[in-house]
Amino acid sequence: MKRILSIFLLTLFLLSLGAGIALAFSPSSEIIPGLDVSIYQQSIDFRQVRAAGFQMVYIRSSLGYSYVDPNFERNADGAEAAGLEYGFYHFCTASTEEEAVQQARFFADLTRSYEYDLKLVLELSPSRELSRTETTDVALAFLEELQRRTGEDAAIYCSASTARDKYDSRLSGYALWVADYGVESPEPNDNWETWAGFQYSDSGRVNGIRGRVDLDHFTAQMRVQREPSPTASPLPTVSPVPTATSAPTATATPCPTPSSEERCYVVQPGDTLGAIAERFGVSVDYLVEENGISDPSVIWAGQILRY
Repeated sequence: MKRILSIFLLTLFLLSLGAGIALAFSPSSEIIPGLDVSIYQQSIDFRQVRAAGFQMVYIRSSLGYSYVDPNFERNADGAEAAGLEYGFYHFCTASTEEEAVQQARFFADLTRSYEYDLKLVLELSPSRELSRTETTDVALAFLEELQRRTGEDAAIYCSASTARDKYDSRLSGYALWVADYGVESPEPNDNWETWAGFQYSDSGRVNGIRGRVDLDHFTAQMRVQREPSPTASPLPTVSPVPTATSAPTATATPCPTPSSEERCYVVQPGDTLGAIAERFGVSVDYLVEENGISDPSVIWAGQILRY
C-alpha cells in the first residue's frame, strides 16, 4: 500500500512539474542582449555600450502628440555610428482610437528618415477608466495606423500585468516586449505564447552610461523585416517623401519610461498639484519628490507626472 501511495504522489509531483514548465513564458528565439534609453541617460558613449556586449538598443523618440525626446537624434546617430542595431519607441497618452491614430502618424513621420533595424514600438499608458476591450481598441488603432504609414510590422511594450489584464488576444499577432523585474522569466499571459523582448531591470549599470538604465533581452523577432528592392527593372520615379517637421521643444518635464507598476498622468488646464495628489491618493510632497518639481505651485498643461 505504501508503495502504491508513493508512486501516486510521485506521479502527481511530476505532473505538477510538467504543468509549471508548460506555463513558462519563453523567448521566441535566441536571446540578444540589449537596453533602452531616453533623455534620462543624458550623454551616452555607445561605443562603450557595444564593447560591454550589448547588441540592440531601443531609443525613446517621442511622447504624446508632439513631444520629441531631446536626445532622440543624438542617441540614434550614436547607436548607428557604434554599429548597434537600434529602433524607436513612442510613449502614447491616447485614451481614444482617434487620439491613437494622430499619435501614430506623428511617430511614423518623426522616424521616417532613419534606417532603423528594429521594429517601431508602441508603449501605451493604459487609462484606468478604459475596459480591457477599449484599451485594446486604442492600441490596435495606433498599431494599424503605424503599419499603414510605414509598411512595416510594429511591436508593443507593456508590463506583465498590463499584458495580462488590459489587453486581449487581438494583439497576439504583434511582437511583445514585456517588463517584469526581479524574475528570471516574465509572467505568462493568455494572449502571447512567447515574448520578443523582456525588460528585466530598470536599474542596470553599463559602461558608457551615467546612472541607471533599463536592461533587456531581445530576440530576432524585434528586427524589421523589409522586402528587398527589385533589381530586374528600374524602379518608377516617385515624388520625394516630405521630411517630417520636428515639433517645438516642449517646456513640460518629460515622463520617464514607467516601470511595470508606475502610472503617469497628463496635466490638464486648471489642474493643481494638490488636486492631482488628492485624486490619486498621494501627497503633494510625494509628487514633488517623484517628479523632481522645484516649485509645487508651477505645473503645465501637458506635463507628464508620475504618481
